[in-house]
Amino acid sequence: MDKILDLHGLKHEHVYKVVDQFIGGHIIKRTSEVSIITGRSIKMKKIVSEILTDYHVTSQEEFANPGKLIINLR
Repeated sequence: MDKILDLHGLKHEHVYKVVDQFIGGHIIKRTSEVSIITGRSIKMKKIVSEILTDYHVTSQEEFANPGKLIINLR
């Protein structure tokens, strides 16, 4: 399973399911860190943030790329 999920081209209504499966799968596999590419869309970042809250994990924007979120799963 890839550790980077790129949401470019995905409709907002599909993001919930895709991100939920991505994060859930990596938690089960005990992956320590993953990345989600949201682009600059504030709405996309908000949706991803809501899902991460359900998993009790937080994200941090990559230093040189605000369109990429780094998520620590431990």
